[in-house]
Amino acid sequence: MIPRVLHQTWKTDRIPEKFQPWVDSWAKHNPGWTRMFWNDRTLLDFVGEHYPEFVDTFCGYPSGIFRADAGRYLLLHHFGGVYADLDCECVAPFDPIMGEERVVLCKEPAAHEAAHTSQHRLPHLLFNGTIASPANHPFWAHVQTSMLYSAHSGEVLNATGPCLLTSAQMSYPDQGGLVVYPPKLFAPIDHHGKPDATLENERVENLSIHHWAGTWLAKPIGRKFGRSVKKQYYRARYYLTRGAQSDELELQSRIDPEVIGKSAPKGANIAVLVPLRDAVEHIEPFLNLIGSLDYPSERIKLVFCEGDSTDGSWERLQAAVTPIRSRYRDIVLLQKGLGTKLDRVKRHKPRFQRERRSGLAKVRNHILQHGLDESDDWALWTDIDVWKFPPNILQTLLSAGDRIVTPNCVKVAGGLSFDRNNFLTSWAKKDYQYYRSVRDGLYQPPADFWGRLFLSDLRHLEKVELHGVGGTMLLVDASLHRAGLHFPEKPYKDLVETEGFGVLARDIGVTPIGLPRVEIFHVPW
Repeated sequence: MIPRVLHQTWKTDRIPEKFQPWVDSWAKHNPGWTRMFWNDRTLLDFVGEHYPEFVDTFCGYPSGIFRADAGRYLLLHHFGGVYADLDCECVAPFDPIMGEERVVLCKEPAAHEAAHTSQHRLPHLLFNGTIASPANHPFWAHVQTSMLYSAHSGEVLNATGPCLLTSAQMSYPDQGGLVVYPPKLFAPIDHHGKPDATLENERVENLSIHHWAGTWLAKPIGRKFGRSVKKQYYRARYYLTRGAQSDELELQSRIDPEVIGKSAPKGANIAVLVPLRDAVEHIEPFLNLIGSLDYPSERIKLVFCEGDSTDGSWERLQAAVTPIRSRYRDIVLLQKGLGTKLDRVKRHKPRFQRERRSGLAKVRNHILQHGLDESDDWALWTDIDVWKFPPNILQTLLSAGDRIVTPNCVKVAGGLSFDRNNFLTSWAKKDYQYYRSVRDGLYQPPADFWGRLFLSDLRHLEKVELHGVGGTMLLVDASLHRAGLHFPEKPYKDLVETEGFGVLARDIGVTPIGLPRVEIFHVPW
């Protein structure tokens, strides 16, 4: 059962006066309970003593709110009892739930769910300000594993907060070990002080109230800057400078509608498609990496397309594949020169992206035209400077069961996503900030733009629907390519190449899927 222990945390031992009446309410309604108060230092000592395997992650969090969230889950695992934020007021004895052998959770108020569930791709949102649990409940070990996956998410909601807790609850195999109540149990009012919309219909006793004194529910930055004069200016600049665009309806009409509605192919033949330029040092290591795949080599075809190299990549590639040709189903070598000259150090700057990525789209489409055929069930796009991935990566991508799938490309394990073309859009409004971020017809928001979430922000999920996709590694049903789903060479909805491909795929009814917890590694430069 749930022990009669109350856990509360604060930065120091000096609790702000505004919290004191709420703190006192717990002893008033639950006399005789043991109260365990934790400051930042004692919480660190607790983690160091009882969860040494988690210390590096715990200490690596960017701020105290991450550690406070993580700490409460570990306290409930080790001691059991009730955890309550300092701004939670107890309004009735907790006796009705203390006989539970399950973890007792409740949902956030409906107003909070509406604001955040769609953005974070969750069906509901759990409240983590008050939780009750027996000691040593295995759910908390599951939560700890989820926190390790999400350790480097830049947003507290996803790394340790309500989104993390919700996704852990959803993926926990023993749902009978949990009970999820409506908001009325612990959080009957929203952060505006309004009663939850479902309150009248719930036959649940209200045990505590969260007063939202330290809420994470801040309004998105962009909503405060809707001045019409700015929007008019940046919108005018947008239309004057965006250049030629793809005809959206024409691109969509090229794709055979009979193929769109099909399911993922059952065949196992894979064509590995690799564009390369000035990559002489990566060729042999990449071939060795492909050779280490735990997948039948007779099912694999390698297709390389080189262009505009000045370092002898073409000659090295020809020599490197000669002794291994018999190992694979086929090896195809292509060339596609574009005549572009881009400084490799500066090639990622915004002013170069339209030329660079439009050229990449042409190369990819050349590969599709000359390297893919009816014998191929799947197309696996990958960059030649991906230097490490699990030997079973193909099986992992195929097991997702979707027609377009991408893993999370990082430089270091658990780190931020390197391939930031894999994203979902959480704020799609075309305000002045949108128009300001379009350069040469390509939408290029700042790297820290809150309206885009990358796979490293979404490790609280095992799978997520994406808008844009990247090409560091991308598995595509080959029949989609053969049916006409290619890479836009001119901006499609202000996106080009793989990003435009992802949005185009969604528009015709094929949703790209990202696997935030499946990591491949790009060279760290």
